[in-house]
Amino acid sequence: MSILEQRIGRPIANISFAMMQGYIRSMQRRGVGMLHTARPFSFYRKVFYQGKSEAEVLFRLREKRIVDIGCGYTPYATNSMFRACHDAGIEFYGVDPLIEEDQKIGIRERLLARATGGSARFDTKAPGLERAISTTAQDLPFADGSVDEILCSYLLFVWIEDEQVLSDILQEFLRVLKPGGQAKIYPLFEWRYLRFKNPQLKDLLRKFDIQQTFVHGGTDFRVSPSMLTVLTKH
Repeated sequence: MSILEQRIGRPIANISFAMMQGYIRSMQRRGVGMLHTARPFSFYRKVFYQGKSEAEVLFRLREKRIVDIGCGYTPYATNSMFRACHDAGIEFYGVDPLIEEDQKIGIRERLLARATGGSARFDTKAPGLERAISTTAQDLPFADGSVDEILCSYLLFVWIEDEQVLSDILQEFLRVLKPGGQAKIYPLFEWRYLRFKNPQLKDLLRKFDIQQTFVHGGTDFRVSPSMLTVLTKH
């Protein structure tokens, strides 16, 4: 960890996440449900892959199985990681309960996509939709030890904070990940500030190595300064 990240980056991440978490809780109290977006591949590269180029990321993921949990409308978006991986022959899955066979995408969804950096261009008959799966994170349709990498943005610890639900989800991640496989979660504040009460969740987390890296978008305000949390299965 660099001195700059320790003294400046991490405190900024903690403040940024706390503000976002407060805002989301206020929306939940007003009855606002989870917001589903269609973030572009460029967002995934900045957040999950240290800003590497599209070609570098796709090369790294060859012959791997990747699962995007809470993918929103990305399977239908023309500039998404889902589409880029499909075109490159990479086994990339999108998982979200909202996915349906006859998906209708309206003005609200297009505005949200635009606000979060997406192109807002969608194709409900896009290629590769057989890997867009309508299910929850607690019920993944993959065999034990068959997944190399799980990506999860703006879901765990953000919209989902209930410790029993988190335990159920992470138990499923543990089941499907290969030994050495990783679950990458963004955003979050520093792990040392989390205090869990659920004994099942605490025991489960001991089965992962947990590391964090400060992520920021530079001049791209759509990438919040926060911590990328990587859980590696023992």
